[in-house]
Amino acid sequence: MAKEYAARYHSTVATGRRGHHQKRTATATSTVSSASDIPKVSARKRKLFEEKTRAAQEESRLEKIGLQKLQYERNCIALYGSGSSSPIGYDDVSWPHPAGKDSPLKEVVTEFLFGDLQSGSDTYRSYLRLQRVRWHPDRFIHRCGGRLKDCDRVRILEKVKAISQILNSLHESLSVH
Repeated sequence: MAKEYAARYHSTVATGRRGHHQKRTATATSTVSSASDIPKVSARKRKLFEEKTRAAQEESRLEKIGLQKLQYERNCIALYGSGSSSPIGYDDVSWPHPAGKDSPLKEVVTEFLFGDLQSGSDTYRSYLRLQRVRWHPDRFIHRCGGRLKDCDRVRILEKVKAISQILNSLHESLSVH
């Protein structure tokens, strides 16, 4: 039955004859959709769609950052944990930004660590405090200095110092406001 219907449909399209179910208009000779058949979308609906799309993208970005931060925290705990005596190279350190993104360091670190937190909130302040302690150069050397590989030691300590300065500037900007 479906084959008969399809054959009848295609024969009416090919000959241009209208069936009883098709609208009788001057341009009804073709049932193929054209660009003019696409409904117009109001500016309000388009704006709502774009807002929903942006919100979904932002939610996806925050979720991705959240998963990366969770892995970062786990790696930091493993790195700083007592009982580990393995040597530490530059790539072994769990840096506070996504892998492969080094510059501009301040924006990348700030977005990675605090992108999902509201600036000035209690959670933001306590997490900033934790990070300042974690990346303080003296504290880092005390915890990991004896395990740093000689070939990477200077590079690691320079980056730890740079991260510490970024975190201190964030703390100072909170204190000013």
